Amino acid sequence: MFEKILVPIDGSKPSADALVRALELAKIHGSEVEILHVMTFSEDIPAENPQTMTKWGSPPEWVDDYMTKVRKNDEDMLNNALRHAKTVVPDAKVTTKLLIGGPGEAIIDEAEQGGFDLIVIGSRGLGGLKELFLGSVSHQVVNGSKIPVLVVK
Repeated sequence: MFEKILVPIDGSKPSADALVRALELAKIHGSEVEILHVMTFSEDIPAENPQTMTKWGSPPEWVDDYMTKVRKNDEDMLNNALRHAKTVVPDAKVTTKLLIGGPGEAIIDEAEQGGFDLIVIGSRGLGGLKELFLGSVSHQVVNGSKIPVLVVK
């Protein structure tokens, strides 16, 4: 029924729970799973190429260092999720992907472009106060996706 499942993670417990549920479904359906994380930066740093320019001109040296550390942390999170997935469903095709941009839009775009059948997402992530004003990423994905979305609480 579900050939390809997309699982966005952000390091929160709900996203970890979503990964567990997606792996259970993959085991049942023999699905491929892509574990996705979307790096998000300040609105002052363009998502297309955050290292090139801020609204004040060329970024100070610490911005490159900071972004390198954030990328390394996010890659480690994805690698840990992949190791976990391989222990749960050793025979499944499980891949990871790291994108930069707005999480809701990036998740929806990846689902459409990647030909996914299902998105499994945690109900609440690490959005903080911004979530109260703009709506959660999971809410944006549910409302914007053309494919089924399973929200895990």
